[in-house]
Amino acid sequence: MVTELARKFGGLLPIPVTVAGVPVGTATVPWQAPHPSAAARTAALRDYAEQTFGFTPLDCLDLTVAEAGLSGVAFILPMAADPGVRQGHRVYLRRMLLGESVPDLLPEWAFFARCVVDTTELRPTASRESLYADDLLAATRTALGSRIRDWLVSLSVTDPPKLHTFLAVHHLGVKSLALHDDAMLRLVSDWWPMETCWGPMTLAEFARRSPVLRYTATADEFRELAAVAAAQGIGLVNGGYAYDVQIMSRLHRVHPALTVRALDPAELATRFDQPTEPHAGLTRLLEHGRAALAARRCVPVAKAFDPAQLPALFLANRELHRSAEKQQARERADELWAGVLDAVDTGPEPEPGQHQLVLNLRNPLVATMLELTDPDLIALAVEALYGQALLQGRHPIGVDESALLNRSFSGLLRWAMRAEEAR
Repeated sequence: MVTELARKFGGLLPIPVTVAGVPVGTATVPWQAPHPSAAARTAALRDYAEQTFGFTPLDCLDLTVAEAGLSGVAFILPMAADPGVRQGHRVYLRRMLLGESVPDLLPEWAFFARCVVDTTELRPTASRESLYADDLLAATRTALGSRIRDWLVSLSVTDPPKLHTFLAVHHLGVKSLALHDDAMLRLVSDWWPMETCWGPMTLAEFARRSPVLRYTATADEFRELAAVAAAQGIGLVNGGYAYDVQIMSRLHRVHPALTVRALDPAELATRFDQPTEPHAGLTRLLEHGRAALAARRCVPVAKAFDPAQLPALFLANRELHRSAEKQQARERADELWAGVLDAVDTGPEPEPGQHQLVLNLRNPLVATMLELTDPDLIALAVEALYGQALLQGRHPIGVDESALLNRSFSGLLRWAMRAEEAR
């Protein structure tokens, strides 16, 4: 045990250390040891990371902060790390080991790196288990963060394949840094592919294709509207992943001509084609459909749009959703929470509008519905389309919506059975 502890804490001391006559130290620190070539040095550092941390790094970065008398190396993790967990670092003080998992050496966003450093000026805490938090440590942390940031920027020029590999694993760290760093914002814009209605592409590619960037705040809303938006020539980006909306809101700093805004689903309906001529079946369908959906605060409208295989599109009224959520919160609240809601109530709100169920006149199913004449059958068909549109758009399905779906499909089955008996 004495040999192990001597090697662990004193193995890098600049003086000979022996236990029972057996040397346990090295002549120099690993990142300053001489090697015949840069490739040999990189291989040696990778081996050192494997022995020290148990992983083979994606890359190795030399670290130097003169004010802190600090030198060392940062090893980039080859696997995804939890952004909420601060990585511990191996820190030596005048080449005596201070700790194997010292926190707060790097900025929070650099959770994808683990360091081994030696310092002569940073101070330890009284327990000698971590570094004393002072202005010098803060300045050192900033300098080390700048070194890692500069390495990322340089990769886009010197080694794009390595940058792609890095982003595939650690994009969350880079995206979090892009929230307040313009160089990282440009790197994300130029290199990180986002999910768009035209397929995966970088924000820079999107900006070259469209002067307006519209985004959805959730992945479910994007999946519902992407195909429809693409068919109308509207560029749409999925903003449902971490940091994406905040990053897009800052894009004007690197793409000044680009307009960025959240997609209003009702905007899509303005791109759809109106019916070209009066149709008795359409009038009948909308009249009975309105009655069937009145309790759902939804009105059916008829438009022609692509893709034709989509029979109906549910366009939610956001104000109506917020009003419903507020009412549900009041109904579920206890006396104390109800008082809080009353305290923040700003008074009567304007009456919200209605949801829309847009029936696609280019769809064969809707074309068939135009031939229906029985009011009850029309109501069942419209309710079935309403439920299908909710499911297609991944909208919340409550007890009432489930009951409506069951009722409409049961009713349609009964109509089919009666038609079969009549034959």
